[in-house]
Amino acid sequence: MTTPTETDDPTLRLQRLEQRLAELESVRAIEALASRYHTLCDGGWAGPSHADVDALADLWLPDGVYSINAARPPCRGREEIREQFVRLRSSMPWILHTFTNSEIDVDGDRATGTFKGIAYYRRDGGSHVVVGSYAGRFVRTGEGWRFASWVADLAHGSVLTPPTAEER
Repeated sequence: MTTPTETDDPTLRLQRLEQRLAELESVRAIEALASRYHTLCDGGWAGPSHADVDALADLWLPDGVYSINAARPPCRGREEIREQFVRLRSSMPWILHTFTNSEIDVDGDRATGTFKGIAYYRRDGGSHVVVGSYAGRFVRTGEGWRFASWVADLAHGSVLTPPTAEER
């Protein structure tokens, strides 16, 4: 007599499908979190960039870490993260992000992931582009997925247009 395989057992097949669906839903929710971060950062054409610093800071765990500049210490905790967005509002008054090539590994209520990113921004009268990647650690909370850490690794940046003499 043969024993049924996992593919023959409808209960096991259903459990496997439910696990795969839960993982796919988590991946999509983490991609939506990264997208929300970028959307909340972007602005300058119809209002300020980083307009809702409280909503941005709330994307992190209370003790989360945020680092977008390797030359500066990372921001730790929502208050420091919030203050970083206040600074970015004035230092980058116009910014637009895109992200792509997400790679996310989910392990229950925790996940890690990397995303490629491009940001176009204006600073000191010049237009710039920067490319790189973000590495994140994520935790599922009662309010949904949140950043435990979000660290940018900027690979390259260029000035697209230098400031004019009047802007300098």
